[in-house]
Amino acid sequence: MTTATPESSYHHGDLPSALLAAVGDIVIEKGAANVSLREAARRAGVSHSAPAHHFGDKDGMLAAFSHQGFDVLAAEVGAALEVVADEPPEVRIQAAGAAYVRFAAANPAHFDVMFRTGLGSVEEASHDEMKNTGAMDLLKELVGEMVVEGRVPAEHAEHFAVSLWASAHGLASLWVDGAIPHMFPGMTLDELLDAAFGEAMLMFRATSLGEGVTV
Repeated sequence: MTTATPESSYHHGDLPSALLAAVGDIVIEKGAANVSLREAARRAGVSHSAPAHHFGDKDGMLAAFSHQGFDVLAAEVGAALEVVADEPPEVRIQAAGAAYVRFAAANPAHFDVMFRTGLGSVEEASHDEMKNTGAMDLLKELVGEMVVEGRVPAEHAEHFAVSLWASAHGLASLWVDGAIPHMFPGMTLDELLDAAFGEAMLMFRATSLGEGVTV
């Protein structure tokens, strides 16, 4: 009678996906800095050498996990925008911003590795991912439509785009960290998103920029 090795105990499925799922569990329990190839292998039920075969090293595995997150984020933002494809740019901006925060709330491990690892090489790769997804180009395009419509001054278009991204990212971080649920226990995610991305708030920001107010 032979004893199954860790490698042979993994009977079916996609091994890289199983390893990345293990990464997600470790991030939630211990933080991204404490992810290791050996621990991911143990949780996936494979030999300790298996992760290196697929990802090279810890940074490679975290970069793959980050890439997976960006794929999900792009799909969710894309789906949200499809619903409002024929709506004015401010409505599409609202939909994209809300989808961004909802993604973070539903995928906190991915959000952490994509944006908040504190690990230089991984963060650099994530910044490149964010740029390559075209997300910022899309945001600039939507703000550009508001400029054409006279709702945002052309000289403040980039500032407005950064303000919108910062709002979405900041809210996502505060929600994932539990700060908003703790400080405002009665506030639901839907209420938060309506307050942050409702048309009245968006127009207030645009008007403030037009009046030279820093936002």
